[in-house]
Amino acid sequence: MSGSSGVGRVARKRYEEVAESLLAEIRAGRLAVGSTLPGELELVGQFGVSRHTIREALRRLEDLGLIGRHQGVGTVVRSRHSTESYVQALRTPAEMLQYPEHSRLVVVGTEEVRAGRALAKLLDCPVGTSWALIRCVRRLKGARVPMCWSDVYVRPEYAGIAELIGRRRGPVYELISRRFGETIESVDIDIIARTVPAGIAEALGVEPGSPSLTVVRRYRGEGRRLFEVSVSEHPGDRYTYSLQLRRGWQSGSAGSWMTG
Repeated sequence: MSGSSGVGRVARKRYEEVAESLLAEIRAGRLAVGSTLPGELELVGQFGVSRHTIREALRRLEDLGLIGRHQGVGTVVRSRHSTESYVQALRTPAEMLQYPEHSRLVVVGTEEVRAGRALAKLLDCPVGTSWALIRCVRRLKGARVPMCWSDVYVRPEYAGIAELIGRRRGPVYELISRRFGETIESVDIDIIARTVPAGIAEALGVEPGSPSLTVVRRYRGEGRRLFEVSVSEHPGDRYTYSLQLRRGWQSGSAGSWMTG
């Protein structure tokens, strides 16, 4: 962010700028409903960005119901008005974790693993992918039992991050970013109701098969490259996930870009 940007303003990503430009054309009627947008290569030349950036901008507009992409036809304008939507406004991915500030991860052990079919499905990676697995518990100061168990999978070249967990402040993805220069483009989250696996029940102080809230977070860098996945098991009585939604810019005719 440059000094002339103004206090509190955040620099937009290029795909956001492209999406807003196309959005303005659609709402002004210069790209009419039923018309076909220029092809990806033409848009690349028009905006001076990569094809990946154009695809991400189009994906955003498609998510709003403004355009539709059809094989053999191209990208067609479907509506001048987006469907009503609500967003969770976040300043950083850390706000999704919602763990108390005085809690910390404690490393229990590390190992190298290769994803079989079940693990590959959970992590959303190809079968046979190699990972460095860092097994941890999250503890609250003064608490008798851990609040959750976390299996943190990182790319093998980032295995050394285990020595910093619990010793340096910040979540694991931030430690990876600072030490290895990894960038974070997106975070995917799955919240699953299941039971505590037998192998970690004793460490959590519960019976095997007890209710568990499983939170899977997948951190992706440039080009949607998966570099970290955390699988956290929370006994049913120790964790509450809450969020607040408010109307997003997509629902009105103007406003600032927000992501949810």
